[in-house]
Amino acid sequence: MFLLRVIVFFILVSLVLILGYPLIIVYDLANGGDGFGLCQDIVTCSIPISEGPRLLVFLIGVFFFLVFLLRMIMKYMNSLQENNSIL
Repeated sequence: MFLLRVIVFFILVSLVLILGYPLIIVYDLANGGDGFGLCQDIVTCSIPISEGPRLLVFLIGVFFFLVFLLRMIMKYMNSLQENNSIL
């Protein structure tokens, strides 16, 4: 049971990081950084037009997979406890 709670914690932390990742990239670019390897020089940066949507689709896919995984773990924990206190 403890291991399941640790897994749930890591899934929740991962969800927050996935939601904050685009904001961290924009913040890094705004402060003169390279967007964590996204663009070496902001003046001569050439990013393909499909890079943004591809990143968006990947992050949304991972987000919904983690939500699904979290839901399955919570249902399993609920069945172990034999009551409906979690869901």
